[in-house]
Amino acid sequence: NFVDVHAYPSFGAERRGAPIQAFSKLSRKEKIWDRAQIENPNILIILDETTLNQNIASSLKDNGIFIINSVKEPKYFADKFNLSNIKIIVADLNKLALEKGLTIDGVPIINTPILGLLSKSLTDLSLDNLNKIVQKRMSKEMSKLNIELIEEGYKLAKIL
Repeated sequence: NFVDVHAYPSFGAERRGAPIQAFSKLSRKEKIWDRAQIENPNILIILDETTLNQNIASSLKDNGIFIINSVKEPKYFADKFNLSNIKIIVADLNKLALEKGLTIDGVPIINTPILGLLSKSLTDLSLDNLNKIVQKRMSKEMSKLNIELIEEGYKLAKIL
């Protein structure tokens, strides 16, 4: 489906666990040469709600997708950050990670279940395709756990 995919983090000399930015670029048509920071994303994923501010929220393109790990309802973000013409997907993934014991030094690890929210927001990123990728890349035991987490994230997703 994709001709080229790039993913890269952007961080300084912060301590372990400090907030970072990470960027992903996907192309269905041509090779990606541009590795610059994305200023106006089509999709914005926030793993830690405390890092969200108006500048970040308003950087999202019209008709974009806003995905956030939070206990709040999608309407809260639509109202607070004036996110009209934006698809908003929310789930409390911290609770899920804590229930499953997925922590490092007490910090919930939610990068896998957030893929379930991404799948819920993109019609061409099905759970079946994600599951196949996970099975191909991980051991049987690890893939079983990660598939379960992705599916749980998918089920928890609230959409506006």
